[in-house]
Amino acid sequence: MTDINHQTHLTRLSQLTRLTQAHNLQTTNITPLAYQPLGPCPYNNFIYKLELTHPPDPYTFHNPESPNSNPDPNPKLHPYISPLPNDEKIFVLRMNNPLAMGINPLSDRIENEILAMGMARKGLDTLRDGLGGVVPRVYAYCARPEGVGELPWVLMEYKAGVALDEVFGGLEGGVRGEVLGQVADLVAGLRLSGLGLSRGVEGVYGGLGVRKDGEGDGDEEGGIVGTEMTMTRGGPWKSYERMLQARLRHELGDAEQSPVINGWRENGVKERLDSLIEKFTLGEELGLGLEERVLVHGDLSKYFTHLAIPTTIHSSTDTGIAMNNILISPTTHKLTALLDFDFACIAHPAHEFLVSLQDLGGNIMGPYGEDPTQGKLSAALLSGDFSEEVPGTLWWTGKTFNEMLKDRGVKRPCDMMPGMEVLRQWRALEQLICPFHLAAPFIVQRMSEEQRAGARAAGEEELVAQMEALEKVLGVAS
Repeated sequence: MTDINHQTHLTRLSQLTRLTQAHNLQTTNITPLAYQPLGPCPYNNFIYKLELTHPPDPYTFHNPESPNSNPDPNPKLHPYISPLPNDEKIFVLRMNNPLAMGINPLSDRIENEILAMGMARKGLDTLRDGLGGVVPRVYAYCARPEGVGELPWVLMEYKAGVALDEVFGGLEGGVRGEVLGQVADLVAGLRLSGLGLSRGVEGVYGGLGVRKDGEGDGDEEGGIVGTEMTMTRGGPWKSYERMLQARLRHELGDAEQSPVINGWRENGVKERLDSLIEKFTLGEELGLGLEERVLVHGDLSKYFTHLAIPTTIHSSTDTGIAMNNILISPTTHKLTALLDFDFACIAHPAHEFLVSLQDLGGNIMGPYGEDPTQGKLSAALLSGDFSEEVPGTLWWTGKTFNEMLKDRGVKRPCDMMPGMEVLRQWRALEQLICPFHLAAPFIVQRMSEEQRAGARAAGEEELVAQMEALEKVLGVAS
């Protein structure tokens, strides 16, 4: 454990103090959420609950990019920014951590999250009027602070509720099914969030940003444009295929920084991997519907990679791990919030089933950690055949959730075969290029040279075997 997150604690509090004073936000409490001073990895975001003595002036943030803006009776708000409510005294403020592992430093993280939240709200309301209310409203933001050491921030609505994973296991079967139906509604609504995308993101995959003067094509100032993704260097891309190639290159770039992996430069592995990335293709015969693009949340699960830290929270935001990203009322069992769009992007509908939904039994790679179904759930998701009786909660959850998605017309993995099998092999390769246990400093620094050599050899063996598996489904030679 290190104090890597706590080293800048006072700097963040100083920024918060300046921010609240500049906007006359009289606080009674500023409480860190999902925060521990000591931890193994940098947090993705630093999150604070702000409790005020009285509701803020509705016009105090008339210019979201100006930390010292003065009240203005006629503010010109960005289309995705909501007016401050005149009856609320509790808010959440998120600060991006530039030291977060695996994050693309060139991405517009704040803008990407705000725009994704706005799109999600519209898509959910399209599915059912009022459903978009589960996405917190954004009241102000600063994507590019000018002060030395200051962090980008966003001020948003506070949502009551508890993390879904805290109560899901204790719910009765009928209630649990109703809750899964509500989650399926969220997925279905997100599928509608890509409708009517502005010309700035037509035909592209990747992150989201706000058009500046001279950017984009034909949209008014403030329109959405494609940008680099939070989790992947480069972009936007003209095809899903190119986006997936970029993901592999991003992981290989991270592997270069590991003293254990050393970019897989030994035994010709890097050269073979580079060649495979270039050969990676997705043809129309795979049944994926390659022209489709939707908003992908990217973190609808309790699963975490080297980009996040497992933490349980009780607020309207989190550190990037989710059933925790879904809040529920413990008394009414109604979902109250859909949170953390930090990893959101425009991608193919298949993508959510690759990177998300693990603890909901919807990820074709299976759950994070040991799989109690021994691969049977993944096989059922790909085939659509859940006729076998497999004991355990995960199988029931996956089967029920799959049925709920079908009832709502959501394209599932079994509806995108045989392409989903190619994507499954791609994802397995991506996860092996820079695995957490070979890259995280707090792990590798404790290894002896002998341990490093052994871990690297085992990792190389797995990686080479997976390259062969992907080459086989692609029908390409090594």
